[in-house]
Amino acid sequence: MSFPKIEGYVVTEKLGSGSYSTVYKAYTKVGARSVVAVKCVDKCKVKQSGTAVDNLITEIRLLKTLAHPHIVQMKEFTWDDKNIYIIMEYCCGGDLSKYIHRYGRVPEMQVLYFLQQLASALKFLREKGVVHMDLKPHNLLLHKGSDGKYILKVADFGFAQHLSLEGARSVRGSPLYMAPEMLAGRYDARVDLWSVGVIMYECLFGRAPYSSATLRELVDKIQRKAPIEIPRNSSVSAGCVQLLTRLLQHDPDTRISYEEFFAHEYLDLDHMPSRENYDKAVGLIKQAIELDAGGQLRAALQAYSAALQLLVPAARVQTDALRKEALTAKLTRYMERAEEIKQYLKYCEDGVPPAAAHRPTRGNAASDGTQELPQAPSECGPSNSKSADGTASGAYTCGTDGQTAARNGSEPTVSEHEPRAARGGTDSKRRGLRRLLSRAASHSPPAGGRDVPPLQGESALPVAADANDICRIT
Repeated sequence: MSFPKIEGYVVTEKLGSGSYSTVYKAYTKVGARSVVAVKCVDKCKVKQSGTAVDNLITEIRLLKTLAHPHIVQMKEFTWDDKNIYIIMEYCCGGDLSKYIHRYGRVPEMQVLYFLQQLASALKFLREKGVVHMDLKPHNLLLHKGSDGKYILKVADFGFAQHLSLEGARSVRGSPLYMAPEMLAGRYDARVDLWSVGVIMYECLFGRAPYSSATLRELVDKIQRKAPIEIPRNSSVSAGCVQLLTRLLQHDPDTRISYEEFFAHEYLDLDHMPSRENYDKAVGLIKQAIELDAGGQLRAALQAYSAALQLLVPAARVQTDALRKEALTAKLTRYMERAEEIKQYLKYCEDGVPPAAAHRPTRGNAASDGTQELPQAPSECGPSNSKSADGTASGAYTCGTDGQTAARNGSEPTVSEHEPRAARGGTDSKRRGLRRLLSRAASHSPPAGGRDVPPLQGESALPVAADANDICRIT
């Protein structure tokens, strides 16, 4: 097979082809020899269709301006006498269609992970006033890193356009993922939401809701608005079903809106696993420990809680067993500490003098004179000390000997006299965290003996550069 000659690149293999173009894998001739994908568009074929020319111009124009972690990046474009070449980032994980074909039904937590990334890209496109118009698994590429984690990226903007809610008339897209109103010739930006619902359904159940043997059968189902049912043998959550049902409404006026979709509780975009959210969580944990050590317990509790909301989803999709175990252990400790502070503040509100408690102190001074950042301090519990008359003093200390721990700068131990309510609350929180983190392992293999694909998350957790990184994973 002969490959096209592209200045500055060496073409190595063919990845796929369409009506007017062929996609190749290549690498740069100079520098680090970066791997890229090259979309090679045949000029002769494109010239025969005015629509194809318009689509190509639209795709290049949009890709030049759209920069987002979950949208395929166009590096450059060039041309010669025969072809137009669009140079894009290479996604080595294939596309979502191949992923579904390989694994069958995808576990719900993995579907949510992909859905969050797709929603993040759509939110960005919405802000730019762009509608994709051809969302389908084939156009959702997966970049797979050396650690086995996937990042979803939206590709193929040939049908995309700036579209308002006023509507359009030309039919475009793939029939299996096409919104019903598009066949009627009158539609608006909400068509992408229907396509998202079809993709979500196919991921969960292994087939599209209107899968048909022929195009005539497919069009008939769409036109008569055939009911879409959730398979009876499925085991998806109520929140997942609710969102899926809202997306797959035939009437765009009753379909979920973009604003409702982005704010949906099940989707939870604010806490989706991402590098940005992980870095934010690390900052919050550092802040919480500083506040905790300084005795500002209410502010510390708020910081712990905000950090855990970001870190628990990240831990749930972590694939490396050692890293996941290390992160889970730290999260358990932070959750326990948050519960301890909550219980202590409750005792203070019930009349226990706050001044009687021994606040956690900062760690020992290091040999170079700097202060070490302490681990999350241990519990403040009732003291077992007694007064001169032999009765309990009622004071609160951290650990069995809070004063000694504070004086030595060591981390206090958990009191043996921990209140029953606090102990029960801590156990409950620990069980809750373990349930969250164990969801990924709770899915049984799909039919046919194929292994369930591992849950994927954000890139690997960083190794601390110094001892002050409280989220260090070694």
